[in-house]
Amino acid sequence: MSHLSTTIRVEASPEVVFDLIADPTRAPEWQTLLAEMGEISGRPGGVGSSYIGYYRVAGRRIEGRFVVTAAERPRIHQATGTTRGGWTRWTTYIDPADGGSDVRVALEYELPGEIVRSVLGVLTGTRLQRAFHRTYLNLKRVAEAEAARPGAGREQIVDGPGSVAHIGAE
Repeated sequence: MSHLSTTIRVEASPEVVFDLIADPTRAPEWQTLLAEMGEISGRPGGVGSSYIGYYRVAGRRIEGRFVVTAAERPRIHQATGTTRGGWTRWTTYIDPADGGSDVRVALEYELPGEIVRSVLGVLTGTRLQRAFHRTYLNLKRVAEAEAARPGAGREQIVDGPGSVAHIGAE
């Protein structure tokens, strides 16, 4: 099992950051290794919602099937994923900090065997680490641009049949 982690300061509210992370349709805007999104099911950010992402790792296309396993807006988002021969658990903690957010990310993963055994196996870990850090610099850029929009973090979501919950900052 391998681990990657990072902490980054984002000049956007925890709500803006969480909403960006929790919405798989927005993932191509900031996830470096993501080539395309597949099927998405359920309410974005809701526990039990799922999505398929197609990633490029070591020159190979890897299909990842993810399920949101923990979500407490705007503080925590966790998704677990499986691939053919591999898995990942991606946990993001978002803490308010001086009008912005401190974002801590922990990624645990196991690559499929054919990648680990490849000639690029040793280099893959270094490349993944660089891509992981670029991913969170991208998240920072996108979230800060989003935060500059009027009304950012004040959207409404449908939270079950017939109910609407105001989820923005007051």
